[in-house]
Amino acid sequence: MNPQYPPKSSFAQPLLLCLLAILSLQAAEPKNISAIQSLKPVPGREQVQINCIPCHSTAIITATHATRERWDELITTMQQKHGLWPLVPTIRKQLLDYLTATQPPSDPSLDAGKQTPWALPLYRPNPLW
Repeated sequence: MNPQYPPKSSFAQPLLLCLLAILSLQAAEPKNISAIQSLKPVPGREQVQINCIPCHSTAIITATHATRERWDELITTMQQKHGLWPLVPTIRKQLLDYLTATQPPSDPSLDAGKQTPWALPLYRPNPLW
């Protein structure tokens, strides 16, 4: 009798695959960080905490990328239409400095993803769409 290694029908192999899948899911689980920690720690973050977070989450801030002029327009719109209080010029400048530095229109980490072969369609687009 010649035993084969690994056996063709092994109970351990599917069990091992399930265990590896569970461990990889646990490793990929997001860490529980506070909303404040999601904002980059540069000067002006405190003003964002005071003036922006009372109305919306930091996820909106970190997902938005704009020029300084566009950020200024957004602040003005929030004041005119959504009840944001008047900001003294020094506070507004600190907010704009922070947002311009941390949320520029062209985020290098976002641009890096566009350089992969999967970023462009590998097929001819449907002209009817």
